[in-house]
Amino acid sequence: MTQYFVNKDFHSSFEDGSIPKLLYICNVDSTHTSFPRTMHMHHDILEIIFIKEGSGGQLIGDRPYKTLKGDILIYNSGVLHDEYGDPDNNMSVFCCGIKNLKLSGLPKNHLVSKDSSYVLRSGEYASNIESLMEMMYSQISEEKPGAEETCIYLLRALITHILQIPQENLVVSKSEESILSNNIKSYIDEHYLEDISLSFLSQKLHISSFYLVHVFKEYTGFSPIQYIIRRRIGEAQSLLINTNESVTKIAGMVGYDNTSHFTTLFSKTVGMSPKKYRQLWIKK
Repeated sequence: MTQYFVNKDFHSSFEDGSIPKLLYICNVDSTHTSFPRTMHMHHDILEIIFIKEGSGGQLIGDRPYKTLKGDILIYNSGVLHDEYGDPDNNMSVFCCGIKNLKLSGLPKNHLVSKDSSYVLRSGEYASNIESLMEMMYSQISEEKPGAEETCIYLLRALITHILQIPQENLVVSKSEESILSNNIKSYIDEHYLEDISLSFLSQKLHISSFYLVHVFKEYTGFSPIQYIIRRRIGEAQSLLINTNESVTKIAGMVGYDNTSHFTTLFSKTVGMSPKKYRQLWIKK
């Protein structure tokens, strides 16, 4: 038998003794991941996704990713993300929402820096990561006595495990086209609820419509108009899940005066009507 002693002088990963708090945890199967969860962000929450099975695609911030079994997806607070699972690969994931995370050198509720990849390959850590999330899920879903306190410790273990995984520092392109694409994206993100046309964007940026579409799609995977629609539909999905507002009112809130047109776009983007989408998540 070999006995190991713990270093008594270790430095905590959590700044100023802060304790991250688990807000929710989901065990999501292909019934839900087969439908896109389009552009949205969480203003004061960090989300961690662990892919148990299958594969998919994500746009996180301004970077597209192809993700596989065992990958960990980091959605920092305030970072836009777009999720689209592969319906043929039956993707299932654990997802947890966290607040009150403060790591040294990073903004609140950020787990990785903006210069690092938002997707981590868990590799040898996969089984531990999945086990920790499985334990948190069973504690909360089965309403076990002391579940909330147990999850405080399990969550800290999960985060420190993730911090042990080598992070990939990205070389961010500063080409003229990447700067242009980011400028287009920034403008749309700020004004997506307004009436924005391709010709308007072209005139505002003093470039041709063809070149604008080419550059933007090269860096995001979507045309500007597709991106605007996904931004609006993503906001609508959040409102359908988290509020009791009517479909008609939500349509107006995300920039559509015509409810029928909104329902058509929503159904085409997500794969079901707004009403059915809300029912799917209420059942969950």
